[in-house]
Amino acid sequence: MLAVGYVFFVLLIGVEIAVSLYRRDGVYRLGEMIVNVGHGVLYQIVDHFTAALIALPAIALAGLVTWPLLPVDAWWGWLIGLILFDLSTYWVHRHHHEIHLLWAIHGTHHAAEDFNLAAALRQPAFQRAFGWLWRLPLALVMPAEMIIGVVVFDFLYQFLQHTRYVPSLGPIGWVLNTPSHHRVHHGREAKYLDKNYGGILIIWDRLFGTFKAEEEEPTYGITRPIGSINAAWGNLAMFVDLHRAAAPLSTRDTISAWLSGPERLSQLRPDLPALPLDGWSDADTPRAVRAYVIITAPIATPLLGWMLMSGSALSLSLQLFATSILVLSVICAGGLLERKWWAAGAEAGRILLAAIGSSVLLTTPWPLVAGAVLLAGLAASQLTASRAGPEPAIAN
Repeated sequence: MLAVGYVFFVLLIGVEIAVSLYRRDGVYRLGEMIVNVGHGVLYQIVDHFTAALIALPAIALAGLVTWPLLPVDAWWGWLIGLILFDLSTYWVHRHHHEIHLLWAIHGTHHAAEDFNLAAALRQPAFQRAFGWLWRLPLALVMPAEMIIGVVVFDFLYQFLQHTRYVPSLGPIGWVLNTPSHHRVHHGREAKYLDKNYGGILIIWDRLFGTFKAEEEEPTYGITRPIGSINAAWGNLAMFVDLHRAAAPLSTRDTISAWLSGPERLSQLRPDLPALPLDGWSDADTPRAVRAYVIITAPIATPLLGWMLMSGSALSLSLQLFATSILVLSVICAGGLLERKWWAAGAEAGRILLAAIGSSVLLTTPWPLVAGAVLLAGLAASQLTASRAGPEPAIAN
């Protein structure tokens, strides 16, 4: 169901890009869009292989329930289920901001410095590693089909909150989360930090004292930027930063730094240097390389859809082959845009692997022809890039 939802997402992102281009307002930048989509791809891959494992505790708990659950054939059952699920969403979201270990996972989503619908795809690959613990009690009162339905609705609703083109919605925002409320949540100004955790309903923030109305449009991103547009590194960067920052501390203080809020690390390390807020921009990459990435990066998207929609019908070897191509696509796209020394060689290897593997699986030489065309395009883009000067300095 979520795979179908992604088709809907892509269409809406296309509309928003068209509006941005018409207005020339810079809401979309190539590098940010590529890394956002890359995060979405990695999230879907990890979820594809781990969703069943994460669901097992809830399935086991639901099997022990002998009392009546919320009825799936009554509207009030779904309403109560939605409210309970949204309450759990508030607390799992809030705790992912207030516990540094969890913030190292979730902060990847907030690292997006362009606030648009594509940023909603920037889901951390390990987002569900701990989140299921907050959802587990729902299995005591909600049947599996209700949980699945509410999860999909929640995901679709929250996707729509990531836009700058919807103004304040007035009285609607008294009860429901709106794009205005969510823009505040993504702001990095001090007054906007750790506010508006709600998923569908904003009443939890009003009730628990974490609500903040939008005053002026925020500056988006995090206070310690990742400094990279490579989605694979983006899922690890905040862990590495936390480890390096806590390394000089005692064991007790290190544990405190990992399990307390991010502000605790600032107290333990007042000497911790601030990271520069100015990161990568599209201008850091020659036009030829940008053009190559624009053309080639979307090619892997149908491969992801095919793997997700086919599911267990595919052999494990086919799933692993598709996964390797997808992961390399994400890594190479970021590396090429950042002009890393290894990126062109890795991209050439990815093309060869995809071309040879596809030719063998499909018993046709046409993938080899397509691979040759892509290799020629890669070589041409790199030849142009070599005349554009040294690569920019990137934090990782």
